[in-house]
Amino acid sequence: MLSAEHRAIVKANVPLLESGGEALTTHFYRALLANHSEVRPMFNQAHQASGAQLRALANGVLMYARHIDELEKLGGLVRADHQQACHVALDIQPEHYPVVGQCLLASIREVLGEKIATDAMIEAWAGAVHRLARVHRR
Repeated sequence: MLSAEHRAIVKANVPLLESGGEALTTHFYRALLANHSEVRPMFNQAHQASGAQLRALANGVLMYARHIDELEKLGGLVRADHQQACHVALDIQPEHYPVVGQCLLASIREVLGEKIATDAMIEAWAGAVHRLARVHRR
């Protein structure tokens, strides 16, 4: 379970995500696809080129942070059956989740810098990402 302190930290990041979410996801996808070529086929290259995928992820991360205490408001974004169907179709395996999570956490630190992306923030987001991954793997 995600602690109340971690939920509060994630929710406090909503303004940062509103203004800089696309910068974060742009950095994330560049790093992920450059350093983990094995996941490249899982991503629609046309959506990557148009920016649709990075905008969708930016919005998803924002909505997750905004509604971290009320995940039922997120519908298909976190509904296990919806995500499982998408991930099965793309052949996403359990070993892919940690790679994506690590890249997202590294991107938060790199984009925001250590003064903003403190260890406490990274720890909170690590818990939030782990929680979401558990929902998706059900």
